[in-house]
Amino acid sequence: MKYLILSCLLAVFGFLQAQEDINVVLKLKTLSQGDIPAFVTFIPQASYSQVQKDWEKYLKDDTKEKTLNQNGEIIILNKVYEKIAPGLLNIYSYIKEYDGEIMLVAALELNGTYISKEMDEEVYIPAKKFVRDFAVESYKMAVAEDFKDAEKELKKLESQKTSLQSSLETVLATISQYERSIVTKKDEISLNQLDQSSKVIQLQAQKELVLKLANAGEVVKEDAKKILKELEKDFKKLQNQNENFYQDIVYYESQMRQNEIDLGKAESEVKFKQLDIDDQAYKLRKIQQKLDNIE
Repeated sequence: MKYLILSCLLAVFGFLQAQEDINVVLKLKTLSQGDIPAFVTFIPQASYSQVQKDWEKYLKDDTKEKTLNQNGEIIILNKVYEKIAPGLLNIYSYIKEYDGEIMLVAALELNGTYISKEMDEEVYIPAKKFVRDFAVESYKMAVAEDFKDAEKELKKLESQKTSLQSSLETVLATISQYERSIVTKKDEISLNQLDQSSKVIQLQAQKELVLKLANAGEVVKEDAKKILKELEKDFKKLQNQNENFYQDIVYYESQMRQNEIDLGKAESEVKFKQLDIDDQAYKLRKIQQKLDNIE
């Protein structure tokens, strides 16, 4: 039973830790109207310029009134916002950046009174929610932008891996081609050696014939010698051809060794690129989890 309770507590603690809460507190802040109660919240990851732009837009939603910017203070007067309370709202606010977080300060004046904890909860809670809803949405937008950037980086890494794999496959195809070429050359060497053996027999027979024709007529002897020279020429040609086949094999083998080195490098590059992809995919999942947990 104790273990069950402990597990439940750990699960709840983990859930609470996982949540990305945006807190809004009420503090006395100095604005153009003096030291007045104001809602204060911090928005992580967001940019100052984007928050300022979005806040002014948020204030102008569902109203024809325009925002005023006086010495860095953003003001809107006579705003009607029925979700907070009937009547006219004056909102005095400013935005500052601290250590990578944006601080939003907003004082809401309803019918001449600044909304605070002393007011009816039916007014105070919706007013606090008004500020918090904006902060939560701004945080979500900032995290969503991070997600988009991370997703773009992941696609870039995957594209790079595809290119590396294509190079790897090209190297493999080249090695296979050299292997086939070596096999072909070895077959040609075998055939060449058979041709040489046959040519040796022909040479031997022709030499014997030349000797037998030593006392024959000049024309007959010259024809026999001419045939012998042609056979010797053909035999030499076969020997040179055979040597060229061996040289081709030596060349193919050297190219294979170089390609095998390139193959090892290519395989390592693909492996390390996959590790980068795995890391980036993990980052993407963490950002998505953060986005899902923003409350």
